[in-house]
Amino acid sequence: MARQERAIETRKRLLVGAAEVFDERGYAAASINEIQERSGITKGAMYFHFASKEEIAKGVMTAQTEVPVEVRSPSASPMQKTIDLTHELARRLRTDVLFRASIRLTVERGTFQTHDSDMYDWWLRTFSRELARAQGAGELREELTPDDVAASVVGSFTGIQMLSHVMSGRRDLHDRLTAWWEQILPGIATPEVLDKLLPAGSPELGLSSGA
Repeated sequence: MARQERAIETRKRLLVGAAEVFDERGYAAASINEIQERSGITKGAMYFHFASKEEIAKGVMTAQTEVPVEVRSPSASPMQKTIDLTHELARRLRTDVLFRASIRLTVERGTFQTHDSDMYDWWLRTFSRELARAQGAGELREELTPDDVAASVVGSFTGIQMLSHVMSGRRDLHDRLTAWWEQILPGIATPEVLDKLLPAGSPELGLSSGA
């Protein structure tokens, strides 16, 4: 294996090991020694990639940006793609420890970062962009602004996933998301498209309740 490939693999092992620790303990309780042991790499290799626990946490948090923004949806509807994206994020929270830890760290960021809203800004832009497409396609009500609706989606998803985590270990996250979309869609979607939208996500993607 070439040196660059080894470095990439080592960094990946470190981030996954760190994600497991952060997911279990949170940032404050996680120790850098436990991260190093869980990753199975040397301290020298760890400090080659990251100088501190805070830098490792930032590395884990950026895993969010690796989620495909354009969900491979069979639907041509931008509003349906927005719904599908939230269910894809829910699926990853249940199955991907790196993504799960990145979300937890974003919520906890005040414990190790101040005035850093980069991740929230990224998600706000992501959803605002798709909702702008929905408005251009006549699916989002004209009197609404994509930025305001995106803020509602991001804020609500953050709270819903936290509630689901506490109540059921996120086993009911898709159900809670579906119920939320059922409540909010009549207020944001145009009448012409409302009956065509699937709050539980496109079934072809396997993102619906229970996925």
